[in-house]
Amino acid sequence: MTDLAPYKMKAERLAAELRLAKQTITQETGALADANESVKNLLEVQKVITHIAQGIQQQIHGRISQIVTRCLNAVFEDPYEFQIRFDRKRGKTEARMVLVRDGEELDDPLNEAGGGIIDTIAFATRMAKILLSRPPRRRLVVLDEPFKNIRGAGNKKRTKDMVMVMAEEFDFQFIINSDISAYQMGTVVEMT
Repeated sequence: MTDLAPYKMKAERLAAELRLAKQTITQETGALADANESVKNLLEVQKVITHIAQGIQQQIHGRISQIVTRCLNAVFEDPYEFQIRFDRKRGKTEARMVLVRDGEELDDPLNEAGGGIIDTIAFATRMAKILLSRPPRRRLVVLDEPFKNIRGAGNKKRTKDMVMVMAEEFDFQFIINSDISAYQMGTVVEMT
């Protein structure tokens, strides 16, 4: 007669392992469900944050574009529009500055519009940055030859008028180093 005791012990051990495996599966299934719920919640939070970020981007874009476009149109007779385009690439938002004239985006603003346009954009974006800073910053801007590429007496006069209007309206103080007499305004100090 065969001794069944070793087979019984092996069967009991296998049954115990099966119960433990079933318990582990139940626990892991619960943990997986919790993890899936967490992922779902995080994706919802990500959607909300993305929506808020896009709203903030649009507000900032609107304010910056308004200031820059206003400065461009104050200086140049042919109207330009400044825009910031937000593109999602590689999971991140990238901003691209765009200059538009007559509804057409300029491919190469420096060569198509000239350095005076770029000088004006640089000036206006500095102003916008200071205006949008939190906490608010002191509105003192020191510039070295900021408008050296602007050509034509009319454009230079309009540039000077634009600087004076912006200084008054936004309570800015500008210290401008320039050897171009058309930009003399306020207190003029000549250095030799």
